[in-house]
Parts: sequence; C-alpha cells; structure tokens
Amino acid sequence: MKTMLQGAFGLALAAILLYWVFHSMDPKALRDDLARASWTMLAAGAAVNLSHNVFRVWRWRWLLDPVRPRVPFRPMFTAVILGYFTTWLIPGRVGELVRPALLSAREDLPLGPCLGTVVADRLLDGTTLVVLLALGSLGASFAPSALGVADGIRATAWVFLGVTVAGLVGLVALSGAGPRAERWLAGRPAVVKWLGHALLGLSRGASALRSPRRLLLIVLYSALAWLTIGLGTWIGVRASGVAVGFSDILVMLLPLAFGVAIPTPGGVGGYHAAMQFGLTRLFGVDPTLAAGAGILMHLAILVPILALGPVLLATEKISWRDMVAAARQVKAMGHAGPAIEAAR
Repeated sequence: MKTMLQGAFGLALAAILLYWVFHSMDPKALRDDLARASWTMLAAGAAVNLSHNVFRVWRWRWLLDPVRPRVPFRPMFTAVILGYFTTWLIPGRVGELVRPALLSAREDLPLGPCLGTVVADRLLDGTTLVVLLALGSLGASFAPSALGVADGIRATAWVFLGVTVAGLVGLVALSGAGPRAERWLAGRPAVVKWLGHALLGLSRGASALRSPRRLLLIVLYSALAWLTIGLGTWIGVRASGVAVGFSDILVMLLPLAFGVAIPTPGGVGGYHAAMQFGLTRLFGVDPTLAAGAGILMHLAILVPILALGPVLLATEKISWRDMVAAARQVKAMGHAGPAIEAAR
C-alpha cells in the first residue's frame, strides 16, 4: 500500500510539473523544434553523460578503501547502474538503497559502511555542484532580467554548501571517535544505543576522507564526474538547438540535480521543470526551445540506463528478487538489534 501511495503521489506530481512546463506551449512549434534537433549530437551527449559513472565508481572505490582496498570495478559499476535503473522504475528512490546493499551482498562487505559511503557520496555531489555553480557563474551569460534570480540561486547554493560540508565534517569526525563512542553508548537506553551504532556504521563510509591522499583523489573524481555530466548535458542541449555556453551549463547542474531528486517516476516532470526554469529564467532561452531541450536531454539520461539495466541483470545473474531483498536489507537497519549488528 505504501509503494502504491508513493507511486500515485509521484505520478500526480509529475503530471503537475509537466502541465506547468507545457500547458501554454504551441504543440506544432514544439514538434518543429524537436524535428530540427541533431540526433547524432544527442547520442554523443548521452554517451558522454553515461561515461561519468566510471569516475563515480572510482570515487566510491576510494571511499570504501578503509573498509576493503581495491574492491573490483565490475560489481561496483553494476551496483551503480542498477541503483539508477531501480530509481527510474520504482517509486521512493529505492535505488539509493539497492546500490550499497547489492554491493554488500555480492562482495561480502559490511552493510553499514557501504551505506555510509553512499551518504558521503551524495554530500560530495552537493559540495561539487555548488563549487561548479560558483565557477560557472563567473563566465555565464545571464539574461539581464535574471540577475536577481541568479543572486538568489547563488545564496541558496552557499547555504546548501554549508549544510553538505557540515554533514561531511560530522561524519569524518564521528568516524574517528569509534572506541570512545562505543564506550559512551554502552550504558545508554536502547533507542540511543541503536541510533549511535547506526551513525557509527554510516560514519565508517566517510573515514576515507581523513587521509589527505584519499581525499585528494576523491575530490578529483567528484570534479571529473560532474564535469563529464556537464559536458554531456552541454552537448545534448546544444543538439536541441539551444545556444548556451559550457559555463551556463555548470550553473544549470545544481537546479537539474534538484529536479531529478523530485520523487517522480523516472525523473519525469522534475527534470523538465528544472531545465525549463533554468534556460528561460536564467539565460533568456525561448520557452518552447527550452522545453524541447528538457525532453531530449531527459531521454539522453534515461534511455541508456533503461537499456543497460536489463543487460546487467542478465549477464550478472541478478533477479528482481535480489534487488528487492537488497533494499529490504537496508530498511531492516531501522528495526531491531540484529540488523544493527549486521550493519556494524
């Protein structure tokens, strides 16, 4: 019932957002803009965007290095792609749970640190996006009417940066307080003990950031991953006929990431609304052209994952039952004591 309600809510939200984007648009003008798009360039943008997952896997490997050095690339890449695949198909962003649990089960890694590395991964994404927005805004060609909106986005971004950095610092600090924290928790009530053990398990996923060498490589791969996404998005948006610069796209990455994070099926509606808002309000692009760019670039992100997901399920001999069991394993961390010990 909960999944059905999440699905219904996601569909309703997607419908509202799509209506907001397309309700005042001339369908013929939109079809004409789509027909003029360069499908060769769009395919190139899709390929470049998909390739960013190589850097994401390398970053994840270094985050896991204190838990187990040199985790093989193949199972990590499979977990990343199938995590996205599940997120696109199932309501509730279940893929965020599938990715760490699947790797934990296949490589016999402790679940708590695996989940913690994904939390650190997301905080690193947020930090990188804000930095790229700040750099991009230096050379972005904002529309004259957008200067106030751009200032608001910058202010929000700096607040977001503060939150993500604080989260990372907190996880790193907690990762170094293991024995002391264990002793402190020993005499505490069960609820406090459970929460403390869960946080300690998650914090182990950020312990790699305590090493300067690992930190440097993790930051490098974070930057390369998002610059690759930016390049793929720039190629795809240019393929739709929108003449924006690469700096403009760097500014767009944070709003687009928020759009994808909206809990709609396959990111439908959220991504389109973010693309429409960014291109029209910030850079003065024609709304119909911006809507076409949202449609095409969303397909460039979605189709490769939906095509690659079933291939990996078949070649890696993973069933949907395995995927659901992996997600349930993570959810079980929120229940009784045995799950906590497993996470530790």
